[in-house]
Amino acid sequence: MDTPPPNKGKTFLELFLIFFAAVCCCGFLGLYWLASRDVHSHTPLTDTKHPLESIGARGLHLGMVLLPPSTPPSEAQLYEWRVEALEPPEYRLGYGLGSALARELEREHQAYGRKMHFRQLSRARFTYQAPPECQTDMRCIYAELMRSNADPVRELGKRFVQHIHTQRLDPVAAAELIITFVQRIHYAEPEGQPFGILPPALVAAQDRGDCDSKAVLAVMLLRQAGIDAAILYSDPLSHAAVGVALPVRGPPIRLGDRIYRYAELTTEGWPLGMIPPQHDKPHLWKALPPPELPDESDSEWEATE
Repeated sequence: MDTPPPNKGKTFLELFLIFFAAVCCCGFLGLYWLASRDVHSHTPLTDTKHPLESIGARGLHLGMVLLPPSTPPSEAQLYEWRVEALEPPEYRLGYGLGSALARELEREHQAYGRKMHFRQLSRARFTYQAPPECQTDMRCIYAELMRSNADPVRELGKRFVQHIHTQRLDPVAAAELIITFVQRIHYAEPEGQPFGILPPALVAAQDRGDCDSKAVLAVMLLRQAGIDAAILYSDPLSHAAVGVALPVRGPPIRLGDRIYRYAELTTEGWPLGMIPPQHDKPHLWKALPPPELPDESDSEWEATE
């Protein structure tokens, strides 16, 4: 019996189906390879369940300060910040206060408010009975906070001083390191606090503070590092900042024979010496004389103008 001639249409259909199956298989394998390479994910998600010490793998770790030393690391704040002018530019530091110490600092602040007959008038206004030498500004309140918080803040400052000495940073670089750290602390207006200010040790321990709360902390750390610094205060502008006696560009603010340059603390990365436009009225600013505190400087060099 003769063999029937091949069906050309059927043969073409079979070849097409085989080719289609091969293409689908290759495509599936390609997609599987892409998924396994995770080409769409460049930054891994942060696992917030990791212990505090493992968070933030980047940057130079300046250490962990726990007061008292028995304070659990989980109660500390871990800070990460950048200083573009330094190498390396990324830094980390941990700071935590035990609950008993934090409550003690809070009680001292409240007691000082009662001593000064502090009374809240509204959200932004208050009154108190200041000594004669403090009738025109808050220099006595700032000085008291520096005195009562000296020990816990000094332990924090030692981490900066150690790095400054080890790396032989000049005064401007040292100021940049400290100021950018304080800028990193979240801005928040204290509620229920006498004089509308949070004690400086609690600012670092709670990662929050307004302009003058952060300014007190910054001045303490800067002076511990041997940098001449003062609180800059403007009542008409309702703002506070820090002045540093360093050779940087910016409008001068004088206190006697000292010349200070502006340092903004409420905006991360704000350049040293530059006054923000809304506050750029040098004649409305004054530098408050910093109080003399014992054993304030851990530095072996003096800041220069």
